[in-house]
Amino acid sequence: ISQHTSNTTWQYLLQDIETYDQAVLKKGTELIEKGVFTNPERMQKELIEWKNAHPNPRKDLAEKCLNPILNKFNLEVDLELSTSYIVIKHKNGDQDIPAHRLSTGTKQLILSAVPIYKFDTTGTIICIDEPERSLFPDIQLELMDYYQSLAPDAQFFVATHSPIIAASFEPEERFILYFDEQGNVKVRNGVAPLGDDPNDVLKKDFDMVNLMNKKGQEAYNEYLELKSKIRQETDQTQKEALLKQQIELGEQYNF
Repeated sequence: ISQHTSNTTWQYLLQDIETYDQAVLKKGTELIEKGVFTNPERMQKELIEWKNAHPNPRKDLAEKCLNPILNKFNLEVDLELSTSYIVIKHKNGDQDIPAHRLSTGTKQLILSAVPIYKFDTTGTIICIDEPERSLFPDIQLELMDYYQSLAPDAQFFVATHSPIIAASFEPEERFILYFDEQGNVKVRNGVAPLGDDPNDVLKKDFDMVNLMNKKGQEAYNEYLELKSKIRQETDQTQKEALLKQQIELGEQYNF
């Protein structure tokens, strides 16, 4: 990056947008100096013709990089507004969203996806720490496929605590860190197959015996106790009451 005239990585990555915005401003100035602004229809026509001949680089960034994931948030890149390099708006309207009002997960996606897409990643290694941060599970399901589509010729190394992200990799690609009996950190490969149910990944790879917290375990023990009481109960009315209680608890927790 230091070999380029841009002061920051982002200026370097998005310099095509900056150049385009400057060209638009220059073209508008030229039209004003020619007096075309006195004829709004002609000015609009010439601007449209110029833009058709000079595609907005935001369109390429939007269609090939950001919109495929932003659409899942009902968002998209604003191709017209040039108050910033990248402006996000609601997909079904013209309302732009200030950067400070974007969610942490959305900002994280933009900040990671743009460099992956814009840099030449052929034959490179891309390291990502906790890609699941602040992202809803349905986004996590497709996240690694999305990143790999932006850099198909790169190799990804990912540190994660999400079973959803872990399931995006083959078991031999997973390196599970764990403590042995002496408290030393050890490593082993995963077991659950690619794309397995995250709960299976938690059990097989993360060695979690219980997938419920204390309250959930207490509810399950209560469910088992009710089952035992139903077998032993001889009074039919009381038995039906216990059965109803067990069914309600089972439906609540999907036991």
